[in-house]
Amino acid sequence: MQRGIKKKTQGQSAAHWLDLAKDKYDDQLVEDVKMVLRVLVIFIPLPVFWALFDQTGSRWTFQATRMNGALGSTTIKPDQMQVVNPILVLILLPLFDRIIYPAFAKCGLLVKPLQRMCAGGFLTAASFFISGFLELEMAKTYAKVPMLGESHLHLMNNLPCHVNIRISNDTGIVSDSGIEELTNLVLRSLEPNATFTVDMKVAESCLPDILTVRQAQVEVTAMEGMVTPVLLSVQGGSVRPSVIAKHDDPKKDGGANSRVKVIYDLGDFSKEANLTLVGVKSSTFKMDPNTVGGTDYTNVDIGTYEIFMEDISLGEVIVDQGGVYSLLIARNPADNILGAQLYTLTEPNSIHILWLIPQYLVITISEIMISVTGLEFSYSQAPDSMKSVVQAAWLLTVAFGNVIVIIVASAKALDQASEFFMFAILMMLDMVLLMWLAYRYTPREVLYKDSDMALEPKSGVANNNFKSDTDM
Repeated sequence: MQRGIKKKTQGQSAAHWLDLAKDKYDDQLVEDVKMVLRVLVIFIPLPVFWALFDQTGSRWTFQATRMNGALGSTTIKPDQMQVVNPILVLILLPLFDRIIYPAFAKCGLLVKPLQRMCAGGFLTAASFFISGFLELEMAKTYAKVPMLGESHLHLMNNLPCHVNIRISNDTGIVSDSGIEELTNLVLRSLEPNATFTVDMKVAESCLPDILTVRQAQVEVTAMEGMVTPVLLSVQGGSVRPSVIAKHDDPKKDGGANSRVKVIYDLGDFSKEANLTLVGVKSSTFKMDPNTVGGTDYTNVDIGTYEIFMEDISLGEVIVDQGGVYSLLIARNPADNILGAQLYTLTEPNSIHILWLIPQYLVITISEIMISVTGLEFSYSQAPDSMKSVVQAAWLLTVAFGNVIVIIVASAKALDQASEFFMFAILMMLDMVLLMWLAYRYTPREVLYKDSDMALEPKSGVANNNFKSDTDM
């Protein structure tokens, strides 16, 4: 083939530049190479399709981790959603072969392989538009993580009454808000690495027989990118705001679990105590005596748990998939009885994982129209001596598609929803290119119909879905 290129550069001409190599190579070999090159040109847009399709096992699985997989008494794990694709392939392949393609053929549509591939490409783009819109809806339930240049305060009210909270610093009042009884509040977008005064105050009607001091303050240093927990409680006859040493982390679990940490105010306990959540899978937390503190986070399977402190039952809690919780163990200010209160830092996943099925259905249809059709097309158009080369080139397009994903993911220039929309638009532009290449493509049978070069004899059973290859 180098001889043909060399002669071309020397000014010699021929109907095709590879024809110049026929004086050294067999005519059939040259014609086979020419045919392979025509097929490989059609492969140029395919890496973009694979860049989208292969994300069903990566980006879409990651998307599933932020969804609710509860289904009756079982839970669908995020990576289990990948089984939807092969199941749909088994169902849809005979459906397309027997019903859909013949129905469209009666209307003169989707008769030619390259037509099917172009239509499948637009469906691939549609599947990513679906996933992008789904991502926008899911973003409402995502963890609110402090950005660089800001800090958060997580205030937990253990009083059975409304608490007024005023946050101030050297410049004046930063926030003036209130927290209802036994609820929590997250103050966001605070100045990082700054010291704030948290001033809590309750009304005269709050625990009138117990409280003698109804206003108290505490200094809080809010670190950049951190969530600082503050417990609003009672000590003796006074209200007391307490800063918990270990920072909160609003990030969700990467799988199908919840995340729980224990905040404790044990009062007069003089020894280390163990708190155990007994349920689907028990979890134990160690609490230090005579202090107000917090434990590390533990991944907890979703479900209902009974709370035990040593042998004492403190009630039940329910934790849901994707939720991040602070479980307070403290005495009730009203009756001084030890109890448990659950505060939600990050809302659990609320969108069900089965909402992924529409995008899986659309991209599976596109896989049938592009991958199955494309393999059949390339195999039928390749000469016998080059069929393995064409198949290797097909697999190479898959590799290039993965490279595209790596480049886009490494750039980290877009959020997840925008990235899905970007891939969808890229796929649509890519299909415009494929349509242009398909329009210019001359099938092997038409190209050599009036030629002296004989085609290899055909054998096997003809596939009626591709009987019109000559009408490319």
